[in-house]
Amino acid sequence: MGSYYKHTRTESAKVPYSFRCEQCMKDSGTRQATIVGNEAIHNSMSRKISQKEEAKMQEEAFQKLKNALQEAYENAEGKHIYAKEFNDICPHCGKPQSWAVANLKDKLFENSIVSVIVGLIFAVGSYFYIKSEPGRFEESWQLGVPIGIMAVAVIIAILLFAINMVKMSSKNKKTANVMQKNLPDIQWDAVEGMIDMSRV
Repeated sequence: MGSYYKHTRTESAKVPYSFRCEQCMKDSGTRQATIVGNEAIHNSMSRKISQKEEAKMQEEAFQKLKNALQEAYENAEGKHIYAKEFNDICPHCGKPQSWAVANLKDKLFENSIVSVIVGLIFAVGSYFYIKSEPGRFEESWQLGVPIGIMAVAVIIAILLFAINMVKMSSKNKKTANVMQKNLPDIQWDAVEGMIDMSRV
């Protein structure tokens, strides 16, 4: 049986932005947020893929970049949730901005949910694997192993949630007493050909 080769492509785009620091009130100057789309993946029996496959994969990667940009645009303009790529640390005083808290709050449960889902998949997989091997495993293993896997997944989920909570609380505390709350000025026109601005 031959080996499969995994070919991947990603596309990215730079979005200029700036902000007035809520702490020292200085202008950040123009900065660049690099938005990266999800990977386009193509499995092949060959180390090298054809031009047609390459073009198809690049088109898929470009579409995934457009999706990432659209999501970032809609979150920023519609909900005032700014992707982590929009760095909020002031280049002058090194302090954070209150507008970055919303993204931490939005992603609070994300890693925990992923941990539980992955744990569930492994737990179910291990259960059916053990059941498919009669006599090879003790009966206590049939439920013990899946329950153990899920317990570990839940513990990891709780730890990840706690870490995210600490990060959010810390930034919230550092930006709670700012004199004036500002929002970043994002130059979406730099990528206007890749986003639909009418969707907000």
